[in-house]
Amino acid sequence: MNENLYDSLFIKYGILRSIDPLLLKAQVKQESAFNPLAVSKCGAKGLAQFMPATWAQVGKGDIFNPDSNIRAQAAYMSALMREFKGDTEKVLAAYNWGMGNVLKLKVFALLYLPEETHHYVLNIEKYYDEYKKGSV
Repeated sequence: MNENLYDSLFIKYGILRSIDPLLLKAQVKQESAFNPLAVSKCGAKGLAQFMPATWAQVGKGDIFNPDSNIRAQAAYMSALMREFKGDTEKVLAAYNWGMGNVLKLKVFALLYLPEETHHYVLNIEKYYDEYKKGSV
């Protein structure tokens, strides 16, 4: 997949929702490797891998449509950023593991997260750093 194919959507919705477009891009790289038709084994769909229940709350239109999916991703990330006061690690953990699970933690540390979520956050941070440095 062409990593730059959806840059205009990341920019459009990132700016609209005050989320760094490069963070959205890094997240989609981790979630679906830029495949708009991706479906995970647990049923998450589209570029930003929305579960049906989350899509019903934040999505509109076709979950497989890149514009609709990235619009919903930016909206959901913005809501999580507000909830977690801009703490990107908590936001990413909540996106992957669920906001309720992160809120239940008395102390937040990557080491306390499930292995999948721990790696999810670290991978996105790595991709995000690469994008910011322009090394991708």
